[in-house]
Amino acid sequence: MPSQDPFYLIRQEIQDSVNDLQQRMSRFHGLTATNPERKKIAQAVDEGCSSLAWQLNELDTAVDRASENPQRFNLTPEELSSRRRWISNTRRQLDGMKETLRTATAPPPPLSTAESKQVAQNDKFVSGQFESQQVMIKRQDQDLEDIEQAVIRIGRQGRAMATELAEQGNLLEELDQDVDTTHSRLKAAQKKMAELIRKSGSNTQLVLIVALIVILVVMSIFAFM
Repeated sequence: MPSQDPFYLIRQEIQDSVNDLQQRMSRFHGLTATNPERKKIAQAVDEGCSSLAWQLNELDTAVDRASENPQRFNLTPEELSSRRRWISNTRRQLDGMKETLRTATAPPPPLSTAESKQVAQNDKFVSGQFESQQVMIKRQDQDLEDIEQAVIRIGRQGRAMATELAEQGNLLEELDQDVDTTHSRLKAAQKKMAELIRKSGSNTQLVLIVALIVILVVMSIFAFM
C-alpha cells in the first residue's frame, strides 16, 4: 500500500472525523433531554454524518472506476474488496449515529384520551402534594419562630430574676451585718447595766437611772438601723 495513495489519505481523514463524531455522541448520551448543549451536539453530529456520507459516496465512485481498470492502478481484487468493505462499514456507522439521533430527539407519541386523563390526574396529585408540603413548611417555620421568641422571653426573665436575687442577696447580707452590730451593742449595754446594778447595791434611784440609760441606748441603736 503506497503511503501516498489518495484513497488511504482520504480514508484516514474520514476515519478521524468518524471518531470525533463518536466522541460527541458519547457526550450527547451523557446529557439530559433539557440540556441546551444536547441539541447543539445533535445538530453538529447530524451535519457531520451527512458531510461524511457524501465523501463516502465520492470515494465509492472512485473505487468503482478503479475497478474497471485495476491493472492501471495496481489494484488486486482483494484490495478492491477491502476498500468497498471499509466504505460499507463506515457508512453503517454514520447511519447508526443518525438513527440514534432521530430516536433520541423525536417528540413523544401523542397520548390517548385515557392516558391524557391519567397524566392530568397525576399532575393534579403532584401539585396538591406540593402545595400541602409548602403549607406544612410554612407552619413549621411559624412554630419555630414562636419557639425562638419564647426562648428569648425566658432568657430575659431569667436574667431579670438573677439580677433581683443578687440585689436581695446584698440586702440580706447588709441586714445580717446590722443585726450582728445591734446584737453586739445590746450585749455591751446589758453588760454595763449589770455592772452598774452590782455596784449600786440596793440604791433604787441609781437602778432607775441605769435602766433609763439602757433604754436610751437601745432606742439610739434602733434609730440607726
